[in-house]
Amino acid sequence: MSPSNIKKPRPAPLPLVNTKDYWPPRVEDALCRPKIYVYDIPASIQVSKTARETTCYRSNYKSELMLHDALTDPSSIFNKLYVTKNPEEAELFYIPFFGSCWLFSQCWSQKNWNFEERCGVDDAYVNPVMDYIIKSNPYWNRTGGLDHFMVHPMDHTYNYYQSNERFQPAMFLTTIGDKREAAMVKLRFGRDIVIPSATELLHMAKLDPMSYLTSTGSPQYSVERTRKRNILALFRGLGEDNKPEDIYSHGVRSLLFSYFRHLPNWDIADRASTEEYALLLARSKYGLAPEGWTLDTTRVWEYIAFGVVPVIIADGIVEPFENDIDWDSFSVRVRRSEVHRLDEILLSISDEEYERKRINVWEHGRRIGLEKEAWHFIVRDLCRIRHIHRPENLHLGH
Repeated sequence: MSPSNIKKPRPAPLPLVNTKDYWPPRVEDALCRPKIYVYDIPASIQVSKTARETTCYRSNYKSELMLHDALTDPSSIFNKLYVTKNPEEAELFYIPFFGSCWLFSQCWSQKNWNFEERCGVDDAYVNPVMDYIIKSNPYWNRTGGLDHFMVHPMDHTYNYYQSNERFQPAMFLTTIGDKREAAMVKLRFGRDIVIPSATELLHMAKLDPMSYLTSTGSPQYSVERTRKRNILALFRGLGEDNKPEDIYSHGVRSLLFSYFRHLPNWDIADRASTEEYALLLARSKYGLAPEGWTLDTTRVWEYIAFGVVPVIIADGIVEPFENDIDWDSFSVRVRRSEVHRLDEILLSISDEEYERKRINVWEHGRRIGLEKEAWHFIVRDLCRIRHIHRPENLHLGH
């Protein structure tokens, strides 16, 4: 064999020269470390602590409460890094607006869970809160509210409130990210930040994935008698009666229940107990995340927490923190037009590629949840929106 026909050994990976030039960035290399002032809304107009800890605790929309608690807890790293008690030195102002909690505790829970009811939320809550922000404090009027932000964690974001024009200048943290022109809720690009959702399994049942998994993300042998994930694809959710032509999920879920649920190693059903679902998550390779009424789904965060590779079936979705998180490194995206080939698509992924994605879920994806490091990523986007560029290393140790 001539020397020209001898295959050369593969070159070594390129060296890391300047990590600040690479994407995705290290979260500890902050774009800025702004001073955030958190308004203290008077108890007479704020949702009561009792309601927040009872009725609202059971809501999938409790991200507004979780983020507030994480930022205002004096022992938290987020409070120590970002919060100031002096509004005169603040660069950003956080309005603790708990609109979903008010609707849950003061309206829907008392109206037989009729989600069309509004129960005078504008006069009872929205306007008093905004009057306090705008009329009792000078800071909103300095910029017209452009340096203020608030959380809108529900499907229709701010559209539950007729007087929403009062807070439109503010930046919104929202669980809904949608690029489609005909979307139910328009994402205000350059003003809104898409954030993770709260989930029943993780944030209400308070289930700890590490009770089911090893430190490397494999099933605990004592739980499942195997260290392997032997379920190819998992789904629990609505859709058993879904039709291909339905608006709900745009028919995607109809294929899951009519066809894919019958394939070997696919586990698809409409419900499971908390304990059963946790055991299934620990054994699953891929978790199906089809759209419902909106493109996002809370089950993505349960998949990620359990080291399951999400299969995102939601054309046009904007995932949380896409500016800083390489979602493609730990998820699979499938277009609606390709869902009928879902088994082909998943089986075509090599064991090596699956393992890369699984490791990335475990080592990187888990960090962005509400209960993890979401605030660091929120702050990065706040820095971008407000054009604050003061790079600083946060010394987070990773």
